[in-house]
Parts: sequence; C-alpha cells; structure tokens
Amino acid sequence: MLFDLKCSNSHIFEAWFKDSKEYARQSNKGLINCPICDDNIVTKSLMSPNVSKKSNSKNNKKIINKTLVNKISKFKKMVEKNFEYVGNSFTEEAKKIKYGESEERSIYGEANLEQTKELIEEEIDFQPLPWTSDKKAN
Repeated sequence: MLFDLKCSNSHIFEAWFKDSKEYARQSNKGLINCPICDDNIVTKSLMSPNVSKKSNSKNNKKIINKTLVNKISKFKKMVEKNFEYVGNSFTEEAKKIKYGESEERSIYGEANLEQTKELIEEEIDFQPLPWTSDKKAN
C-alpha cells in the first residue's frame, strides 16, 4: 500500500508498506525516516485519490519515470542507512531473529528463490527491494 506520510518538519513523502499493520509496526519502532530531513517522527498525511488525465505523452512518461527513479533512490538510501546489510546470510539471519537466536533488528541482504520459499513457509515477513545491491554479498 502506498501512504502519504508527513514528518514533524511538515515534509510530505510517499512510502510503500505491505499493509496498514506493517506501517503501524514500523512507525511504532521508529523505523520510518523522512527522506528529506531524516526525522523519524512520522505520521500519515491526508491522501488524495490517484486520479489523473489520460495521456500518451512521452513527456509525461519521462516525468513519471524520473519521479519513480528518484523515489526508489531515496528509499534505497533510507534502507542502507537504517538497516544492517547481511549479504547472503539474509535467510539464516532472518530465521535467527524470528526464533530469538539473534537480536531483533532491521536487515537486508540477498536471497535466492529457494531461500525466499523457505522464508514464506516459515511465515517470516520480508519485502523484495526494487534494486540490486551495490554491496558484495558475503
């Protein structure tokens, strides 16, 4: 789900969440930061319906693509700043966190299709990221 969010400095930005519960979980833990000022006092902002004119204009598509790339870039910076990169140990570390064998924290890393299936089967919440990592997997 896409939410419009607002930080305590009145910056409005968008963020994706699996559902409202996931937004609430991350918000309660202070895991959501404003991409503009890095403030983590964030609330839901009023959202307007996503209604747009039909247009086949190449110029509009370029603007939309540039905006999307910009938002993904900001999201990537937020993840890299606030989450621990665990590389190829992502699946193993996510399981350890779920079962209390490792400290609870936000992580990101690499997982192949089989590892992804394991996480789903063990009901471990995760979200695929819309980019490939610049970091070397361990």
